[in-house]
Amino acid sequence: MRAKRRTLLLLLALAALAGAALALLTRANRQTQAAEKAKEAGSIPLAAFDPNTLDAITYSRQGETLALVYDGEDWTLADDPDYHLDQTKCDTMAVALADLKAKRRLEAQPGEDYGLDAPALTVTATAAGESVTFGFGDTNPITGDIYLQKAGDGAVYTADAAKAGCFAYGKEELFEPFNPAGITASRLERIDYTLADGETVRLRAVSAPEGDGAGSGAYPTVWRREDAPDTPLDTEKVDAILAALGGFVTGQRTAAAGADPAACGFDAPLVTVAASDGETDYALAFAAGADGYYLQTAGDGSVYTVDGTAARAFCPADGLI
Repeated sequence: MRAKRRTLLLLLALAALAGAALALLTRANRQTQAAEKAKEAGSIPLAAFDPNTLDAITYSRQGETLALVYDGEDWTLADDPDYHLDQTKCDTMAVALADLKAKRRLEAQPGEDYGLDAPALTVTATAAGESVTFGFGDTNPITGDIYLQKAGDGAVYTADAAKAGCFAYGKEELFEPFNPAGITASRLERIDYTLADGETVRLRAVSAPEGDGAGSGAYPTVWRREDAPDTPLDTEKVDAILAALGGFVTGQRTAAAGADPAACGFDAPLVTVAASDGETDYALAFAAGADGYYLQTAGDGSVYTVDGTAARAFCPADGLI
């Protein structure tokens, strides 16, 4: 019995030692993996600040310079504050700069400029009143890393190319699609629109019995012409109108950027629309310009780019049946 007990204790001790060894090995592997990840991301600090303390980011690429300003909540363009920026892209730039680390520090070799004599990308970050500027040059064809320099530092560094990649956006690419009128199509109750020839179509959302109305008790919401409330409408055409009103625009020209409504066709719009969801009234117009289709909303000096299908969704009254 004692021999069996000693054997059991020995086995338990060996199991405990094995567990401890496994834990140490696992910990060592994790530390090694963390070190490798840190090495991949870079370990030479070039900038270190809280992204939320950033006041501004200015970057130049392909002959275009964009100055972004942060007010503690949102990013705006310094020279065009009404332009609807993609906040996620701007935040990504801020994070990339806030903890910018290089992988390697090089001494520039004679005859080698690493693309830094005329950087493809120059970025200046301003935080708490202090600015730091980086120039990004060529990409190493073997490692895929990008060469960069910090203003005031003669050394050449390499960093993850993604640090520069998040600045690969011009002004138009920084635009974030949205619905400038703030319309949620499923909430609308009334749509009145006037076509270029002067015809006005008035649509109303009403409750109608489902099927023949017998027994089901269901009264879904459907759209009807105000002047023909008992006449069913082509649901695909009505849905196209709702999609046009609730859809997103794809571009923007603000008043600060010289938006010219007349040049975009708003001196003779394709259709003007007045809509309501019972709480808010909306007024907007669609027009065709020489280079595309546009939308304007009441009280907004911007002209927005839309798909042609949205502008052409509004048909004469007889075409809805």
